[in-house]
Amino acid sequence: MMFIDYVGIAALTFVGMEFVARLMHKYVMHGLLWFLHEDHHNEKQTEFEKNDLFGLIFAIIALYFFFLGIKGDYMALSMAFGMTGYGVAYFFIHDMIIHDRHLHLRSWGLKRRPFRDLILVHDIHHKEGEGNWGFLFIIKGLDKVPTMKDESG
Repeated sequence: MMFIDYVGIAALTFVGMEFVARLMHKYVMHGLLWFLHEDHHNEKQTEFEKNDLFGLIFAIIALYFFFLGIKGDYMALSMAFGMTGYGVAYFFIHDMIIHDRHLHLRSWGLKRRPFRDLILVHDIHHKEGEGNWGFLFIIKGLDKVPTMKDESG
């Protein structure tokens, strides 16, 4: 394989993680492991939550793929980069912008349309407790999207 192929695998893994996360969120976090996820649905978010264990689980899987990559499995290394990229994006966008944790960037995000849209869509999930299972992408037809007015123009 060529380098560009591995970059493509990393990019596909990044995007694919959104769908893995959506399935995990709907069927595992709101199912069997609700006791770990429920603190994430509290009115006020805290700096550390039991819910953060899900990120740790995915980080351990990515570390395993990095280990395989060091041993010469470049497919696994590409997947590790994609998973890690998704995890970093999740941390900044979902935790810091949508939920106002750590650096408290929600007010900043509300002033920027792509982030504002994600915030509003995710707020529906927290208000209704179901639907809108995604974290980083809005999928029209799958996610309930509120009517939004673009106040900037």
